[in-house]
Amino acid sequence: MQEALLNKRVHVEPYHAGLWWRELIRGGVTLLFALLILFTFNFFIDVLGIYLILDGALEMLPTGRRASSRAFLTYLGSLVSIALGLFCLLDPTVSIFVLVVVVSIRLIIRGGRVMRDAQHSQYTYEGLTWLLGLVLLLVGLVFLGNAVWSALQHIVPFSLILIVLFMSSYALVDGLYLLLRGLLLRLKPAVFIASEGKAGSSPDLLADFPPTTRRAIIFVRYAGARGFGHVGWAFEWNNGWFNVGALENEEGTPITRPQEMGFWCAHTLAPIEDVQGRGMGYDAYKVLYVTRPRPKQAWRTVIWESRQPYAVLRHNCSDVVYDILRSYGTSGLLDPVEEPAPNDWYDALPGRSYLIADHPTIPLHVHQMSKRTLSTRETLLTIPARVQGTPPPWRVQGWRVWEEFDGMRDKMFRDLRTLFVETKARVTGQRDHSRQGQPHALR
Repeated sequence: MQEALLNKRVHVEPYHAGLWWRELIRGGVTLLFALLILFTFNFFIDVLGIYLILDGALEMLPTGRRASSRAFLTYLGSLVSIALGLFCLLDPTVSIFVLVVVVSIRLIIRGGRVMRDAQHSQYTYEGLTWLLGLVLLLVGLVFLGNAVWSALQHIVPFSLILIVLFMSSYALVDGLYLLLRGLLLRLKPAVFIASEGKAGSSPDLLADFPPTTRRAIIFVRYAGARGFGHVGWAFEWNNGWFNVGALENEEGTPITRPQEMGFWCAHTLAPIEDVQGRGMGYDAYKVLYVTRPRPKQAWRTVIWESRQPYAVLRHNCSDVVYDILRSYGTSGLLDPVEEPAPNDWYDALPGRSYLIADHPTIPLHVHQMSKRTLSTRETLLTIPARVQGTPPPWRVQGWRVWEEFDGMRDKMFRDLRTLFVETKARVTGQRDHSRQGQPHALR
């Protein structure tokens, strides 16, 4: 098997070059959306209304995701979401004021939480956290006051104009970035291959980690889902074995029953061999280190995930991997709502990406292993119906739509922060070159 993995080279450049059209389409759609919301407020409200209706309808599907004690509240929240969506479509004018009030209140709450977190922060930069919380709090108060005053004057609130301008500007920049990325993928794909280099440490446990540290692994198949990508998971048990699996959905339908969605999992000593033996195999993986792993809780989440129908929204391969590894105790995971495409979600995760062709094995640290020769290195699991799983707490709280809004807002702020930091670094670097009188490329 090892020899087969080594001979199965992954052609990264053809993959990147072959997906340039997807980025161009995404960029074009994003630019169109930016222009529409910039010049038509009603379009923005209509999109919000349709989104709320879809959110309520998805939550009311008989997926079995909700605990029975919370079923009534979940259905009530779904009905409220649908009602608000219909209200947005029927009366956009009033909906504008309701939207600004809701955004203002959530900004105030968010600012208070950020300031509370800063109070308990042990980092040296908590002053910036205090400043961010204070800004969010003041902006929320200003927006709320402006909404009340505008309602009394029967005019469009200025705070809504600021919100729309911010979203439109972000979408314009994002659309231009996607267009540029698509052109580079088509004309110069080598720009995006550097991050997959061979240099660096192996995916092993490092000596400076606590002895309780275990590994969580995320696998990616770049060409899956017609170029949007596909991901699978693995997490390490305390005895050194791994639980590995994925939701494959070979049917390719937007909604698939649990019995037909290709969900599989196994206990194994060779996680890469297992994922490579499934259909098309995978291309690369990232290793995340968990200092306080919760493998039993992750396993209960695996059981629960195996009984939920596949849905292209909110229960696709990225959602499953996110739920399982977050239950395992993995930090730094990005909510898939912030990067819906599995390839983009994988790229946004922290850590180095290892090509399976270059790193075809995961170093093992097996504890309390029998001295006898093992009869098997893999146990493919069939979960009996009597075994009960546990849904993650964040999947039974209801009002998923607000979590998604928060995720999109956090993504905007994070992208802007990244743009600011990179711009500052480039400007500072250029100034340093001019002082030292040497080209940037030679430094």
